[in-house]
Amino acid sequence: MIDVSAWVTHATREPSDDFLTAFDRRWRSAVTDGSATCAPLTDPLRSFVIAHVDRAAHKRRLRAVFVMPGADHDGDHGFTPMSDLVPGDMFGPQQLEVLHCGDGSPLAAALELAKTDAHVLVVPVLTERQFADIDVFDAHSASLLRPEYHGVVLPFMYAPLAEPFDETIEREDLLRASGYGTYTVDVDFSTDDALDVHRHLAVLLEDLCGEIAQNKADAAARVLLGAPLWPLVTVRAPETWDPERHLSADDARDGAGARRELP
Repeated sequence: MIDVSAWVTHATREPSDDFLTAFDRRWRSAVTDGSATCAPLTDPLRSFVIAHVDRAAHKRRLRAVFVMPGADHDGDHGFTPMSDLVPGDMFGPQQLEVLHCGDGSPLAAALELAKTDAHVLVVPVLTERQFADIDVFDAHSASLLRPEYHGVVLPFMYAPLAEPFDETIEREDLLRASGYGTYTVDVDFSTDDALDVHRHLAVLLEDLCGEIAQNKADAAARVLLGAPLWPLVTVRAPETWDPERHLSADDARDGAGARRELP
């Protein structure tokens, strides 16, 4: 925990080393929390996404909702990461907002929620296999969102670090055809400096939030020439970060998973 104000936390576009050190510690504690009542929150990829999007949303005072597998359960999901990192925030600690989608598509659930609230930022985590599932593929099109009327969906997609180049191109072509502009980050804490990994995604999210805001502003001004491409972040990470392999919807229903280990 670092006892600083939001002014200092968000003073620069690139977070400070002191903040990123505390940020990394907070993320790791969430992943290794054996007492967590919601197992998806201890998934390394999902908790990584939550921490980073929460920082970007906190800076802009956006309402962020994170889509998780499994059924709703008793109890809340705890406070947001930024509530711990900036405890003196004038808005006070904020509860983490989670939408459980059961065995359904997290992206389809996110798009449906965004259509009900023009101010919300909905964040699903999924794999390419889930995206291309023929049963729900049509429900994954970004064209379902009208930027002038609906909220925003910012999907994160898992991909293995060692994927062949041709598979990368095929995936990006598929996503572009569905209305998404792709951005890729490589996450490997076994070889890269932890602060550099966090800094890279933090700066990328600064750019993507600006891109989203511009899409919304252009739509409001009626100057869009066509449907915009909405950002989608591909996180290439070790196989142990695969959200399907790491945690199934059935596991989520049973409560918290085992204590996780991180490099």
